[in-house]
Amino acid sequence: MVPILITEGDPCGIGPEIVNLSQEKLDSHSREKILLLVSSNSFVSYPGWKEVGDPTKISEPGLYVWRKHALTPIEEASLQIGKPSEVSGKAAFASLAEGVELQKKLNGNLITLPLSKEWVLKSGVKGFRGHTEYLADRYSRPTYMLMAGRELNVLPLTTHVPLQKVPFYLKKIHLPSLISAIRSAPIQKEERIAFLGLNPHAGEGGKVGDEEKKILSPMISKMRKAGLNVSDPLSADGAFSETSRHKYSLFLACYHDQGLIPFKMWEGKYGVNLTLGLDFIRVSPDHGTAFDIAGSGKADPESFLQCLEWVSKALSAENSSRSIH
Repeated sequence: MVPILITEGDPCGIGPEIVNLSQEKLDSHSREKILLLVSSNSFVSYPGWKEVGDPTKISEPGLYVWRKHALTPIEEASLQIGKPSEVSGKAAFASLAEGVELQKKLNGNLITLPLSKEWVLKSGVKGFRGHTEYLADRYSRPTYMLMAGRELNVLPLTTHVPLQKVPFYLKKIHLPSLISAIRSAPIQKEERIAFLGLNPHAGEGGKVGDEEKKILSPMISKMRKAGLNVSDPLSADGAFSETSRHKYSLFLACYHDQGLIPFKMWEGKYGVNLTLGLDFIRVSPDHGTAFDIAGSGKADPESFLQCLEWVSKALSAENSSRSIH
């Protein structure tokens, strides 16, 4: 039975809280599936979950917690809800690293709860840029971030990089893997794909920058040759309007905020972050650690519930495929 692995994220953020707020839905899924929560500490309690000593020996559906105990007792005692620290960053990264190790052993799918890149770095982890990049490193393959919602799908071509370096990273994109990732995306394949220009008004024919001509147009040409119905560079300021938004099944954004600002404004709590390019499903809530409201009762678990639905549907599709063959 393929498990659903859930990494705890930062224990001082809202990750543990949204898990506990989702108990009814988790109970429903656990009747037929193995859900394994990967924790790094004993700071957070999860009522209704069974503690396990060896996660590789789980064979029956249910809710299970595996505690890695990556922290010392003194470090655990220092953790406080809503107050991030080097220790909480260490805990968050330990949960993610252990989750990946278990995925490799158990061949499961992965839901990652929010962590703070700032505090992971402050904890001493060198070069950490986020879940998507970390997974690319651990699985030695290009990965792509798909922000998937009820009506809008956005794929940032560059993720957590400085804005001034975006043209450099656009040139470095491995087009065959990008094309393969787009083909694997859960979108309407026959519909058009919007490619957003990097510069205002998509460069104004070279008057406001020549990246569209020198970088984007050659990419678009190769994508079209591969059979993808991709637009010419579009002016990003109008691409998400009421009339334009429904013309495309996917928006390719040149940089993080270009695509994620309109996505989060439109999809809100119903959006999820799906990693393309892996042999398994990795999905994450479309929000951060929200330290400012952690423990206040204001957290909304809807995006986490959407993650559960994504993984559940994928598992059902896999099982159906196996039964046919």
